[in-house]
Amino acid sequence: MKHQSDSPTVRQSVLIGVDAGGSHTAVAIANGSLHVLARAEGPGAAMRPDGGTRSAAVIAEVVRDAAGRAGVTLPADRLVVGAAGAGREPEREQLVAALLACGLAGEVRALGDAEAALTAAFQDGPGILVSAGTGSIAYARDAHGAVHRSGGYGWQMSDEGGGYWLGRRALETAGRAVDAREEGSTLLTRLLAALALQDFDGLIRWAANATAAQVAALAPHVLNAAGEGEAVAKRAVDAAARELVGLARSLERRFPGREPVPVALAGGLFHQGSALLTAFQRLLNADMPRARLASEPVDPVLGALRLAREIPS
Repeated sequence: MKHQSDSPTVRQSVLIGVDAGGSHTAVAIANGSLHVLARAEGPGAAMRPDGGTRSAAVIAEVVRDAAGRAGVTLPADRLVVGAAGAGREPEREQLVAALLACGLAGEVRALGDAEAALTAAFQDGPGILVSAGTGSIAYARDAHGAVHRSGGYGWQMSDEGGGYWLGRRALETAGRAVDAREEGSTLLTRLLAALALQDFDGLIRWAANATAAQVAALAPHVLNAAGEGEAVAKRAVDAAARELVGLARSLERRFPGREPVPVALAGGLFHQGSALLTAFQRLLNADMPRARLASEPVDPVLGALRLAREIPS
């Protein structure tokens, strides 16, 4: 008679979830029960047209860091990456091919950042997700499972209320203060200190060559100033919150009737204690009474892990 202890040990699956944004990449490694073994973070790896190799190289470095922390040998079984800029099939195919070439996992799936974030927020149920990081975007999954979006067309056209938008406001405010076209604030001083610059002329030169991610990295200084009560910064944060609430409201029509609408938040600007989070909550309550806001920000990496578990073996 064969005892239970004589049965061969069944190896648990190793799953990798990736959230690749414009400013940073987050990775989690988990077992088949979705128990997270380790996490790691690195620079942004958002997809650009024909940029699959570059994005995959960044993701691979962060994945290997996480694997080392978890004591896991690659390749893993399955990897899912939700990447900004991967909403179209050509970009997804490029990214999958590049990741497979890196040898990170036997099965790889790439998708836009929406699906992973929506899965983390609502599993397969309906709701609206508003994300504010380097850029901004909102997604809704309706009662029939269809996904809709609002905003998120890049800093050149859209991304209102996101990090770049707020960072650009900070630079504009600094210039207006120097010209005495704006009331005084500490934003110029904060920016100079953060960038190790001596004066406003240095800031002009810095801004002329700054990337969108570098400008977006200025947003926390606006949030900090607003949190400390500075009027100029508070107006900028309120304006950002109003834009983000507008994204949610534009998707409310996907939920006809009078039932409450679940709303969740994602992105680095909505961290606990953020002045933007406080302003968003206030304006959402006033402008969208049906909204039922989740108490905690969404972690898209967990959505990517859940989707990785669903890939057929």
